[in-house]
Amino acid sequence: MQTRQTAEAKTLTAEEIAALIADAPAPCPETFCPDTEAGANWVLGKIADRRARAARIRENAERMARAEEREAEALEWRYTGALQHFLEAQTAGGKRKSIRLFHGVIGYRTRPAGVQVTDLGAALAWAKDNLPAAVVEALDRKVLSDRLTATGEALPFAALAPAEETFYIK
Repeated sequence: MQTRQTAEAKTLTAEEIAALIADAPAPCPETFCPDTEAGANWVLGKIADRRARAARIRENAERMARAEEREAEALEWRYTGALQHFLEAQTAGGKRKSIRLFHGVIGYRTRPAGVQVTDLGAALAWAKDNLPAAVVEALDRKVLSDRLTATGEALPFAALAPAEETFYIK
């Protein structure tokens, strides 16, 4: 059975590692076994090469996707007017506001009324004074960790997690 790995490495606790080792198949079911420093380095090199290759593939795919999106935007800019005329001709006199085509749908949609913020700083300042429920706060865990580490404070809602040994493959 093949499993899919993500780009992020998962850290495991000592108990999780022990459970994995206990359930693992024989350490070297194949003819090659990384039981020397050279063998272990070879395996880690192969893993690093695959991760680097995956990163390059992701970068290329993202670059290609951005190029295709730019092309789509250019086509949309160029042909929107003609598509609107085509839609109006196809739906004239009827209740329909859209038509389905092989590669998608064109149509009109009523956008609900809503607020459009033009100056975020001014809007936040106003909302803090006049509408506090509209302002969302967030906790910076790094700043809190630094404070607890520096002062040793004991807080009922937070605690410092101790360092622990974990196994990883990078």
